Amino acid sequence: KKGTEARDKKQNVLERQLAQSAEQAIGELNRLCSWGCKRNSQGNYNYWKGYKLHLDVTDVGIPVSAVVTGANVHDSQAAIPLEKMSGQRITHLYSLMDSAYDARAIHDFIIASGRIPIIDPNKRRKAQRVLSPVEKQRFKIRSTVERSNSHLKDWLIPSKIMVRGPDKVAHCLMTGVLCLAAIKILQYCILPGLQKTA
Repeated sequence: KKGTEARDKKQNVLERQLAQSAEQAIGELNRLCSWGCKRNSQGNYNYWKGYKLHLDVTDVGIPVSAVVTGANVHDSQAAIPLEKMSGQRITHLYSLMDSAYDARAIHDFIIASGRIPIIDPNKRRKAQRVLSPVEKQRFKIRSTVERSNSHLKDWLIPSKIMVRGPDKVAHCLMTGVLCLAAIKILQYCILPGLQKTA
C-alpha cells in the first residue's frame, strides 16, 4: 500500500538451492509420505500416496545419483541437488531433462557448471524455446532414463513396499538402484571385455 515499505520477495525453492550444498537442498525437501499427482500421456491425472524416487543416470543407464522424497515434491525441485551430486561423482558434458525441468534457475545452474542443458521446452509457457536439430538428436538418448525407471519398477522394486517411514522406504528403493547399477556395469563394462577375450 501507499506509504508502506515493499516486502522482500521470497526466493523460491530452486533459487534457494543455487546457494546451498546438495545435502542442504535435499534436507529441505519433504521426505514424509504424501499425496502425489501426475498427468499421463493421455492427459489423465494419476494420484498416489507414498514416495518418489528421483534418478540421475548416464547415457547407458548406470545410476549416478538418487534421491527419495515424498510424492508431493515436484520433479524440478530435485534437479539441482542431483546435478550437484552427479557433478561431484562424474564428469559429464550434457544434462538431458524433460519438460518438467524447464525452469530458468535449472538452465542457469547447468550452464554455470560448464555443461550444456538440453531440456524439452514446456508447452505451457508463452515464450517457447525450440530445440535445434542437433539438440533434438542428442535428446533422443534421454529414453535411457525411461528404460532405467521401467527396469527398476518392473524387476527390482516391489510393486508395494510394506514398510513405514522414509528411511526404510529409501533403503528398499536404494537397494533396487544398487542392483540396477550392478546389472548395467556388468552389461556395458565387464561382459564386452569378456566377449573380446573369449
